[in-house]
Amino acid sequence: MMIVATARQVRDGESTIVGMGPPLLSAALAKYHHAPNMWYCTESGPLDWIPTSRDLPAPLGIADHSLVQGSAMSGDMVDALGAFVNGGWAQSAVLQAAQIDRFGNLNTMLAGTFEDPIRRLPGTGGNADIGASVGRVISTMPLEKRRFKERADFRTTAGYIDGPGGRGEAGLAPQGPNTCATTMCVFGFDTEDGGVTGSCEMVLEQLFPGVALEEVQAIVPWDLKVSSELSYMDPPTAEELTLVRHLDDGGNHLIPGRY
Repeated sequence: MMIVATARQVRDGESTIVGMGPPLLSAALAKYHHAPNMWYCTESGPLDWIPTSRDLPAPLGIADHSLVQGSAMSGDMVDALGAFVNGGWAQSAVLQAAQIDRFGNLNTMLAGTFEDPIRRLPGTGGNADIGASVGRVISTMPLEKRRFKERADFRTTAGYIDGPGGRGEAGLAPQGPNTCATTMCVFGFDTEDGGVTGSCEMVLEQLFPGVALEEVQAIVPWDLKVSSELSYMDPPTAEELTLVRHLDDGGNHLIPGRY
């Protein structure tokens, strides 16, 4: 459900930078299903991946050799992050992280404090550049108490920082509409102009079938905003299910708890 919900946020014709883990499968599902003209790019350098065959599975990583098959250009990280992302060409991003907070900031650095970490994580990768420069962020995040924080233990990726005006004060452009798809629901953010007005806090917009509002509220550690138009997400279609299982027939992304 998280993979499908994330894929549905990807728009046809949009240039998208795709991060490690579930985003690779979600963006591939979108590419195959409803967004054949989206630019599928990763931080390792392949730009505008177009699968050469319907039998080609989703990439296993951001440097998967399959990404050079049918891509417009096979560059490197300087091309992807320096020219494509920081140059302002990436309209959106699909990212995974270890934590997210109420203002949409992501953490891929550590759990605990910088001085006394409980666990060190892989690091920023391209997430710092991506959060600073893309037009909107779609994040995937299993809905777990350890992942949802009122304030992230470390801010790797800028969301709306500390709230209204936070991005502007940091010298960053407005961003949005941002989205976070989880294993139970989909969140948006309370800002109509990308972070200048509104509370910029996470807002519950869609529940997955069979999930109760109270279940989500019990996991999120702050007074969660709920949309006045809260709805249930449509279940995956037969085509979406067939595609996602084909694209990950080895079970690399769909294993529960994998990320």
